[in-house]
Amino acid sequence: MAKKLSRALNLDIEKCVKQTGVGRFEIILIAAARARELSKQHRNSGNMDIDHVHTGMSSLLEVQEGMIGVEYLRKIK
Repeated sequence: MAKKLSRALNLDIEKCVKQTGVGRFEIILIAAARARELSKQHRNSGNMDIDHVHTGMSSLLEVQEGMIGVEYLRKIK
């Protein structure tokens, strides 16, 4: 049987947990802070050609890839 292709991005929360070494709640805090930062950058850039930016998903993918982690949360506090 052929695997059904999904339009959703491949986000694996368990991989995020392993990558950061913290719990799911802390991952959400990290991703929310990063999403706010991305949203501000988008608003301030003046690039309104793009109607929407998926900041929440982008930030979770950054956590999954190891681009940001617990140190990011400590930086913004």
